[in-house]
Amino acid sequence: MGAGTVSDRLSPLASQAVFRVLLESLARPGRVFQLPAMGAEAGPGIVPLALAVIGSKVAVAGSPSWQERICRATGAQPVGLEEANLVAIYGTAEALTISRLQRGSAAAPEDGAKVGLACRALSQGGPGETAIELTGPGVPGRTRLGVDGVAPEVFDALRAANARFPAGVDVWLVDERGQVAGLPRSARQAVV
Repeated sequence: MGAGTVSDRLSPLASQAVFRVLLESLARPGRVFQLPAMGAEAGPGIVPLALAVIGSKVAVAGSPSWQERICRATGAQPVGLEEANLVAIYGTAEALTISRLQRGSAAAPEDGAKVGLACRALSQGGPGETAIELTGPGVPGRTRLGVDGVAPEVFDALRAANARFPAGVDVWLVDERGQVAGLPRSARQAVV
């Protein structure tokens, strides 16, 4: 979404449509869904843009202008990665970035970060530069997801962040075509 091309705010109907896709993708880990057009334009920032409310704590890595836009549109508070409950990671993610995210605790799992993570392309069932295999709730047996543009080390860091379920982070991979795949903290994933 280039500056001035589309309103930073999502209309109530657009927000509801994006929320439904995000919810469905988290309920069915490893399945690839298409975001509505405005979601595709926002990239990984669509996660905090759609989920933030006044007072939410938002951090954006790799695109300071998006942090400002999301906070202005939603009334969220800009913070650092370690404090944020909603995060967007633009560009190339690093394992260190994932390790810095809030995970919550067994007593307060809701404090774990919800993260939009940019990637170049998603491929349900694979192949991809990195292929991950998912099992757990919402996955019938096992499923594979091909991901271009995210290094295997990032998925290793994500697995470590989610090692103490119900604490952990929920991630939505968002590709350049506006496709999204959810990786909830309840899913077990391994690079294959």
